[in-house]
Amino acid sequence: MKKQIVSGLISAVMALTLLAGCGSSSSGSAAPAAGGGDAKSENKYEMAYVLSTRDEFLGLLEENVAAAADELGVGMEMKYAGEDSQKMIDCISAAKTEGKDAVLVNLNAAEDAQACIEAAGDMKVVFINRVPADYGVLGESAAAVASDENTSGAYQGEYLAKYFADKGQTEVSYVLLRGTEGLVHTNLRTDKALEAMEAAGIKLTEAACIHANYNRVTARDAFAADVIGKEVKYDCIISNNDAMALGAIAALNEAGIDPKAAPIVGIDATQDGQDAIKSGEMAMTVFQSAPGQAKSSVQAAINMLEGKDLAEGTECEVASDCPYVLYFPFEPITAENVDSLK
Repeated sequence: MKKQIVSGLISAVMALTLLAGCGSSSSGSAAPAAGGGDAKSENKYEMAYVLSTRDEFLGLLEENVAAAADELGVGMEMKYAGEDSQKMIDCISAAKTEGKDAVLVNLNAAEDAQACIEAAGDMKVVFINRVPADYGVLGESAAAVASDENTSGAYQGEYLAKYFADKGQTEVSYVLLRGTEGLVHTNLRTDKALEAMEAAGIKLTEAACIHANYNRVTARDAFAADVIGKEVKYDCIISNNDAMALGAIAALNEAGIDPKAAPIVGIDATQDGQDAIKSGEMAMTVFQSAPGQAKSSVQAAINMLEGKDLAEGTECEVASDCPYVLYFPFEPITAENVDSLK
């Protein structure tokens, strides 16, 4: 059973969360009725999911966390921190006060992980999608489920390296659409894409770098002003996610410029990203499984609560450098295999 995830304060049910400054909603068979009732009697465990923000992918991830909680018999309360690190800590503290068994956390900043763990107290913590800056803070009661960002950007770079090699081009200028600063995956996606191209013998020149916070509209407006408006010349567009790539595509179309003139690569394989691959406006993307990360995160929390192996039932790989990090695999997507996605 999927329920629409809403932002804002539901004061009648979540008075304590209101005091903590968190937007909140409930999902799963544990959602308490307006007249009260013991949710624990209906569910195996009670958990909270603390969201840093809702972008296009994270909104999809939120829906899938709710669906996974329903499937696994877990009560899941959504708490929204609004890109505010202190509100994130407040939301976690509220979940602890409410007696939750575990909390899933989508970090606002990678450096916040230790403070989140401390706020959780004796609750189990699973960082979802965004990993801590220091894996050393993880342990028997705190883990992370994401996808290995060392590979996502590398897939982009490998695709572009082959594209330009086939053209016999060894000098390439690029526009970079960069995501939110302070997040591990923003740096890794960028660095690994460029490293893969350089490793293939391509000499790179940055034509422009747009900081668009993983946001489609921000990317569209900035691309129109700083690339199209300034007549910047480039050979390709490397975007840290699909939403920003789609923003650049919108700006190009609005300016009467064919987006197919230079390859545009993204990450996430959102539905709009897949459609852009099919139309040829985006050359490739990298599939990041929202259902896979969501279900694996809920399952990992259950595993910690029950003393089981962290990866049991998750379809994840254990990170080679930390036994408390699980990776759900990325997959490169082009026109050749986009129809295989479900």
